[in-house]
Amino acid sequence: MRAGPLRHRIRIEAFTETQDKTTGRITQAWAEFCTVWGKHEALSTRDQLQAQAIDSSMTARCRIRYSSKASQIDSTMRLYFRGKYWKIDGDPVPDNESGLEWLTLNLAEGESEWQ
Repeated sequence: MRAGPLRHRIRIEAFTETQDKTTGRITQAWAEFCTVWGKHEALSTRDQLQAQAIDSSMTARCRIRYSSKASQIDSTMRLYFRGKYWKIDGDPVPDNESGLEWLTLNLAEGESEWQ
């Protein structure tokens, strides 16, 4: 995949639990999983209507280059782009050719408590 269309800096975050070594208290927080170049785009009205027909809240998509790290992205993670959090709606979809060039992330509006 050519790098030209991948002009947006995208941060993927995972929900983590860490335990304090002295108190034993478990802390839950979002932490950066990886930062990648991608192409973030809003869905057309037609695509949004099709998503609603299958009971999906998808409103955008993001295409990123495939890598071993990117292949670990799943629907429990979230995406941060231009000051807004996005929920990853389903697992990433690989390209149709080899499955090793890019991944498409289907995105929905982030949860209100994420802001």
